Amino acid sequence: MLLFEVVVTRLFSVLFYHHFSFFAISLVMSGLVIGGILASRWDAVGLSDKSFAKRLTVLSGLFSVTTLAGILALTNSAELDAASTLSLARVAVYATLFLPGLIAAGAFLALAFARNPRWIGNLYAIDLVAASLACIAAIAALRVLSGPAVIVVVAGLAAAGTVCTAPTAKARWAGLGLLAVAAGLIWSSAAGGGRFLSLKTKGEMPFLERWNEHSLVRAFAQDGLRYLVIDRGAATAMRSLPAPPTPDPSWKGGAQHAVYRLGRSFERVAIIGVGGGRDLLPPIFHGVKHVDGYEINQTMIDFLQRDFRDFNTVTTRPEVRLIHDDARNGIAHSGQQYDVIQASLIDTWAATASGGFVLSENSLYTREGWRVFLEHLTPAGILTMSRWHISDAPAETHRLVALAAASLEDAGITDVASHIVLLQSDKSEDPVAYGGGEARTIGTILVSRSPFSAEEARRLAVDAEAAGGELIAAPGVTPGNPVLQKLLVPATRAAAIAESPFNIEPPTDLKPYFFLQVRPGDLVNLRRHNFGTVTEITFNGVRVMIVLSAASLALVILVAVLTLTSLPGTASSAGARRTYRWMTFYFLGIGLGYILVQISLLQRLMVVLGRPTLALSVVLFSMLLGTGCGAAASGRLFPSGNLRRAMLMVVSALVVLRLAFFAVPVLEHMSSTAALACVGAILFATGFVLGCAFPLGVRAVAPTGEWAIQKMWAINGAASIAASVLAAVIGLVWGSGAVLSAGVLAYGVALVTAVFSNRPA
Repeated sequence: MLLFEVVVTRLFSVLFYHHFSFFAISLVMSGLVIGGILASRWDAVGLSDKSFAKRLTVLSGLFSVTTLAGILALTNSAELDAASTLSLARVAVYATLFLPGLIAAGAFLALAFARNPRWIGNLYAIDLVAASLACIAAIAALRVLSGPAVIVVVAGLAAAGTVCTAPTAKARWAGLGLLAVAAGLIWSSAAGGGRFLSLKTKGEMPFLERWNEHSLVRAFAQDGLRYLVIDRGAATAMRSLPAPPTPDPSWKGGAQHAVYRLGRSFERVAIIGVGGGRDLLPPIFHGVKHVDGYEINQTMIDFLQRDFRDFNTVTTRPEVRLIHDDARNGIAHSGQQYDVIQASLIDTWAATASGGFVLSENSLYTREGWRVFLEHLTPAGILTMSRWHISDAPAETHRLVALAAASLEDAGITDVASHIVLLQSDKSEDPVAYGGGEARTIGTILVSRSPFSAEEARRLAVDAEAAGGELIAAPGVTPGNPVLQKLLVPATRAAAIAESPFNIEPPTDLKPYFFLQVRPGDLVNLRRHNFGTVTEITFNGVRVMIVLSAASLALVILVAVLTLTSLPGTASSAGARRTYRWMTFYFLGIGLGYILVQISLLQRLMVVLGRPTLALSVVLFSMLLGTGCGAAASGRLFPSGNLRRAMLMVVSALVVLRLAFFAVPVLEHMSSTAALACVGAILFATGFVLGCAFPLGVRAVAPTGEWAIQKMWAINGAASIAASVLAAVIGLVWGSGAVLSAGVLAYGVALVTAVFSNRPA
């Protein structure tokens, strides 16, 4: 189940862009809830051993068959088209392809847990330990198989479950047959280089595609270039450079490389996001002796150094060194001082395997991240970044300037206007912000630790004019846009941010959402807009999140009402009915709380640790392993099943964790190994404490009725769905610290209900 969740999120990010991932996953995870409700109608305890095994066999077989059918239907019908985004209805249709199988899986788990309450601790522990191993397995599988092929692995595991539970030889052979089909599909996909079980591409098919935990990269040959398309539509070009790669005027670069034409002497340069190698050429052309390229995606490095080495030989230049690391983390631990740190249009818009809005690039666009970059510049060094500029909706440009000004002030520089230059690549574009005619240019900002001179500003203005661009802001050049004017003045910056129709507040590590430039309250103003390529990504994602949040909360309310109104039976005592009602809110609280705590830690640690997928595996693995061990030990720690004492321990531990949340930046000063070990130990301990809540709650509610456990499973699952979306919304508006606080509050509600559930009727 967890392998499916992690991999299908990566798959849906490719299909639907990052902001649809939570929507798809929430719909899919509804299968757990529906399965729990379905299983609540079965007499799990009264079934004979053979009937119990037969029912489990059928359910796991259904999970396997429908998962196979779903992925085959998806690969034969879904089409990748960078020029369009699927509607919510289309996303829902694709997501529900897997819903029948997930309903069967949810029913399987609920039935197994309800069979014997004494099994709960061990079953829950084994379930979570296996889930923690799936976090590692997902990353390993995506490095050797395509995303659709890993979904087939899920079907194979479900088929193995069929073999394990089969009560007859015939059923066992049927399970082995399903396992053989899954193995055959996986082998065919691997032997064909991923061609079999691949997603369709509208128009020309790629000649090479490669998956990993970060992205799907497809390679196209066109006009003598190699176009590398990341996920659905983020592209980078690789030009032909036969050996020996000799600099010529074509290496000069465009508007985003204006820093090299400033006139300063540069010895060492860091490039953030190497991509197809285009940004490596201008510094070499201008005589830079050391060019370090930081690239988080190993596929891109493999393309440059191995797959396309004969096509583009830039990495054979002695100046070039490629470093596989998150740029922020790599530069922080490099021990180098750079003359230039450059990032050009670093925006794959790809969700990591943890879901939408947790993007690989988030850590590059925060005040804390820019503090790292500015600290690793030489005294005359320059940080330069390029983003899309749309005159009618300049949210990205304005936010970049606000971030630059705030970061300079954080570094102790008060006269920020003399340290910032802003360029536009093409001033002839009409200012069209929405729809298919969206007109966009490239805005490039230069942030220097030392003030720019009037001569440097003049030189940049001449260079921009010659290329058809414009110098928008510089020392001695007042921006024509009044918002930019105010952003460059400390006294008026806060007012400019507040008055802007966009969210241009400088992002922080607690709220690292640079790409989401619309406040939830601003959605009313956009309700009649169509969206172009950039505005679709940056603006429409928030609207999708709000719709998703409403749908998920409605689901939780519906399930809670159904369980509250359908009591365990008239034969139950008044005390049992009272316990049942209170325990409904208990399982609602721990379902919300666990996911809120987990996602808050993901949001926070992915930014600080770098390598989002590594952070994902550490967080999920450590926390789930700890939760499983805590569940197994809960019976020995609390032999009397004292729920109040257990929940008091949980809430106390979370309060300590919340207080320590602000100490996370300390990890940046540790080595990567020490930081990961420290995080793993803390999260294991956190998971261990949280792991006691579910099995102890099951022991408390089991005597209240024969269907109580299955219903509580459904409530817990529904709350988890809502929490996954609420975590994104709360984090977007108030930051990851608020997400953790919400998790503490949810467990506080569970503590209160634990107290009242044990009081006499």
